[in-house]
Amino acid sequence: MTARHILIPIHDFSAGGTEIIAFRLAEAWLARGRRVTILAGARDGPMAARVPAGAAVEMLAPPIPRSPVSRLRLGAPMAEAARRLAPDVVFLPGNFHFILARALRAAMPGIPVVAKISNPLIPAHAAAPVRALAAFVLRRLTFGISHLCAMSDGLAGDCRALLGAIPVSTIHDPFLDDDAPIIARPGSSADGPLRLVGIGRLEPQKDWPLAMAAVKALSARRPCSLVIHGEGALRPRLEAEIARLGLAGRVTLPGFCADVNAALDAADLLLVSSAYEGGPAVAVEALARGVPFAATDCSHFLRDLVVTPGVGTLAKAAGPQALAEAVAAQAARPFPDAAAIESAVARSRLTPAVEAWLAVFDRLAGAGD
Repeated sequence: MTARHILIPIHDFSAGGTEIIAFRLAEAWLARGRRVTILAGARDGPMAARVPAGAAVEMLAPPIPRSPVSRLRLGAPMAEAARRLAPDVVFLPGNFHFILARALRAAMPGIPVVAKISNPLIPAHAAAPVRALAAFVLRRLTFGISHLCAMSDGLAGDCRALLGAIPVSTIHDPFLDDDAPIIARPGSSADGPLRLVGIGRLEPQKDWPLAMAAVKALSARRPCSLVIHGEGALRPRLEAEIARLGLAGRVTLPGFCADVNAALDAADLLLVSSAYEGGPAVAVEALARGVPFAATDCSHFLRDLVVTPGVGTLAKAAGPQALAEAVAAQAARPFPDAAAIESAVARSRLTPAVEAWLAVFDRLAGAGD
């Protein structure tokens, strides 16, 4: 059996990584003759203008705007709407939406619910009692999910250790189109003032205060600047932090980034300061433009990338000084060449991901899960 109708429930149209990847996949599934419906809890967010052509959009009525407790209210109305839409498979695009699975399975017991693991399920350094409690909560939270897909083998392994009862596959996110060129840069990044760029929502996960503190530490040894492209509720706090650290003019917050390539082309190095990540798309997008990265050790995906020499450097410890040292070490290296970049990003192109997801959907739909 073919999963002809794919339903994608999303809370709203926020411009997060899960939404961007979900829409990229949806566009490719539509091109392959599948039917895609996006079921949204609210119309808020810039991604509403980027819904793939041909995708149907269904809105909850009344809408449920995002709030600290809004996810707790989404399950029943989403499940009722999903039952009416009669999909062949449901695709939950990230951890944020796991909580919908129980209600969806109750409303449509014969329809498989497939979820993408978009972030680590538990902080890597959590103590054993915390991990045990978190595993218990996660097993309840993921009840109703038929199959999980992780963005890296490391993330998949973590998931199997925590949720052994649910099958897990690895499918790399399609951060690059098949024909997206690799634009390597000539020369070295070690000369002149260092231009850093950060791209991501202004939220606690991204830990932009750490990035600012690293810039402060790095400035003692080399002139540098940081442009953070993104928007979010933490803007006032981050503006206050810039002032507190005396970084006015060296750290800027221009807002949502409409042209990621232009932002990357204006930088020497991508800075990732996140506390945790599943697979930061921006690292692959940066490499495709010839821009290497320095990052916290926040992601299995980044650990896989830095196996390729020259493309990035991970901080060896927590804190701004260690991150500043990672930036300095990467900046002292030549820019990676095209062959190194392609080796690092090859698994993040579109077709392998599209075909892998459809294979999972079709197998589960055919099994009558």
